Amino acid sequence: MPTYDIYFSDTLNCSIQIGDTAWVSTIDINGITTDTKELGVITGINGDIITVDVVAGVTPVSGDYFSFQKSAIVNESGLKGYYANVTFENLSSEYVELFAISSEAVISSK
Repeated sequence: MPTYDIYFSDTLNCSIQIGDTAWVSTIDINGITTDTKELGVITGINGDIITVDVVAGVTPVSGDYFSFQKSAIVNESGLKGYYANVTFENLSSEYVELFAISSEAVISSK
């Protein structure tokens, strides 16, 4: 598997880590990202340079849009410091009954 060093002119996102998966998309003439492909696993970060073990057949070029995906195995944990206050209000003049309440938590960047 080839290894590429990819240089960025802008500062990297502070939540990028070794072990994340890098993705690359082509940007068409209208500025829309198309043809998203998995680039590979990030194996090194040095300033604004990332080193990626590239998946065979994927070659990034200057001007491509890069994104990254966190590893669910490494970054999975309970909620930390996030909460919600919810108020339910019935504005109906008729009797109503609340049957159930549910919620869903999704892992986000840390």
